[in-house]
Amino acid sequence: MFILSRVNPKIAEFIPFIKHYKGPYSDVINDLVRNPIYYTNAYEIINGRIYLTPKGKKIFSELVEANKKNERFRQLLATLRLIRDLYDKLSDEELLLLVYITYPEFREKSDISDRLLSREKRLEIARKLLKKGVITEKRYREILEYENRGNT
Repeated sequence: MFILSRVNPKIAEFIPFIKHYKGPYSDVINDLVRNPIYYTNAYEIINGRIYLTPKGKKIFSELVEANKKNERFRQLLATLRLIRDLYDKLSDEELLLLVYITYPEFREKSDISDRLLSREKRLEIARKLLKKGVITEKRYREILEYENRGNT
């Protein structure tokens, strides 16, 4: 949702993110996930990850069907799919490294950014990202050179 809010700033108006000990955090999302008002039992949380239940999959299919002619909905869904296709390939460390480098303001309260941005760890993660095809050679070099721009 953080990446989606950066791609679509209108979402950020409704779902703000703050600096937190592990990067971007949203009280709104936390509250909605922990205390759903609509679509109860549509998902479950397993090991900190959210998965749709069979009921949730049915609701999702109904929402897609009901909005299939809505261009804005289709664009949002396409954007979500692109984000998921990319970020589902990432470990937590890989995702956070990319967030910290792309949005350095979210490092401020992080208790892990210094470790992830250390030269050794940064190089290790960057190699994995390149090998997975998640980043380009150019982005790889940017990550390698990151420390030269100064850390906050």
